[in-house]
Amino acid sequence: MDIHKPKAAHSWREFLVEIGTITCGILIALGLEQAVEQLHWRDEVEAERAALHEEARQSVTTAAYRVALDPCIEHRLAEIEVGFRRQAKGQPTGFRQPVTKPPSWSASQGSWEIALSGQALAHMPHREKLTFSDAFDTFRAFHQLRTEEDSIWRKLSLINHPEFLSSGDWVELHQAYGQALGMNERMKTMTRYILEQATLGEHPDPFQTLDEGRLRAFCTSIF
Repeated sequence: MDIHKPKAAHSWREFLVEIGTITCGILIALGLEQAVEQLHWRDEVEAERAALHEEARQSVTTAAYRVALDPCIEHRLAEIEVGFRRQAKGQPTGFRQPVTKPPSWSASQGSWEIALSGQALAHMPHREKLTFSDAFDTFRAFHQLRTEEDSIWRKLSLINHPEFLSSGDWVELHQAYGQALGMNERMKTMTRYILEQATLGEHPDPFQTLDEGRLRAFCTSIF
């Protein structure tokens, strides 16, 4: 096998031509590498962006579902107050149906957690990153409130067994009722903010048949 050894430059001109050729080759290789990397991160960012918008739509839907429950929750709280007044007079509450917690629509936040631990988010424009951050911080706060609301309504469900309750239990139920009133007002403020300021351009999904049924069941009077 013949090995062609590089020829020595016989003049400064030939030397500069060889150096220029090598430099151009290196620059072309670096440029191609950067172009490939930019295409890679463009695809990664687009995939991340799509996943975050999908997750945002889920959270916007949960907020819209909670708004649809507002009148029913207020009516249920008014019915519970009537039951309390009857109990204070030594009368039965008169409930024919059990007090249950409001149904909820679930939403994931896994994509945002993945985005925070990955690198695609760093390749997004700064303003877009701030927009995503503000929206998902709001979604997280909303889901936390939703969990607290469920806990309060579970406490209120003790009213379904008045025969086993002591005077101290009724005091705790009154406190839970006050917490439910306050939480309802906080949820109104939160859902209004989400649907007006934190949608990320997404619209709520239509409620499926099962969830519509749960909503109607909760809205049925307990008297």
